[in-house]
Formats: sequence, structure tokens, C-alpha cells
Amino acid sequence: MNNNWTIHLKGLVAAAAATISFSMTATAEQLPMPTGEVILTVSGAIGKTNTQAGVEFDLDLLRALEWEEINTFTSFTEGMQTFKGPRLSSLLDFVAASGTIIGAYAINDYFVDIPVAHAENQEVILAIFHNGKEMTVRDKGPIWVIYPQSEDEAKLKKFDNEMIWQLVSMEIR
Repeated sequence: MNNNWTIHLKGLVAAAAATISFSMTATAEQLPMPTGEVILTVSGAIGKTNTQAGVEFDLDLLRALEWEEINTFTSFTEGMQTFKGPRLSSLLDFVAASGTIIGAYAINDYFVDIPVAHAENQEVILAIFHNGKEMTVRDKGPIWVIYPQSEDEAKLKKFDNEMIWQLVSMEIR
């Protein structure tokens, strides 16, 4: 009986060691570091990082995500506009986000909560280009959260609060 207990204990210790090893490997996975100017920081309930606080993105790291170009209307612009940038869902997958809310923060301290479900259901993008030109802070850049909308939907202003411009950070909760 003593021999069986020793074998069982050794099995438990081996299983625990394997679990700890796997856990350390999973949490130690690091994303690439930005080499250019950081334009977006993502923190909170994420499974992958490149800094102690979360993930810092420069334009090159954002280019590694799945991008979309959409033609859409907003209540902030006149007529159809073309926006291009990474899909919000691609960014959330990249950082292994596990929350249900995105706290989005702008340069001017404007803050809004965006449901994570909008990333897929609404096909939201993080627009970096507007009508073919890279956006600057002066024209709502470096990042503007854009929802695809018809002209009639834009008039209803359903997503105006969530379409935060001058986006600089997101906290996943």
C-alpha cells in the first residue's frame, strides 16, 4: 500500500509540475515590441503582452492585424467616406482579450465603453486612414473607431458615442 501511495504522489507531483510549466509558458508568451512611435496601448483582461502593463502598438504592429477598407457614412462627415484600418476583432484576437467591455480613451480624456460584441456584430474598424490619407491628431487621428453605417443609420447617430476619435488606449474588462 505504501508503494501505491508513493506512485500516486509522484503522479500528482508530475501533473502539477506539467501544469505549472504549461501555465508559465502560456503567460510568458510575449508579443513583438514596437519599434516606432506607440500610438495605441491595450491593457486589462488580455492573455498576451509586450510590456508589463499590456500591449503597446506602433503602426507596424497594427499593420500585422487583419485590415479592412470600408465605405461608410458618419454624422461627423459629409457624404460617403472611405476608412481603412485593422478590424477591432483582429486586435482583440491578437491580444487574447477575454473581457466583455472595452474602455476606450481619447487624447483629450474622452472615455466610452464599447461592447466587445460590437467587434464582430458591427464589424468595427480602428481607422488609421481616411479617404486614403493617414489621419493625424488634427483630423481625428491617429485612430478613429469607425462603425460601418448607411446614410440613414448615420443620421440616427446610434453609434456616435462609440465612434471615439484620437483613440490612444483601451482597457479590456
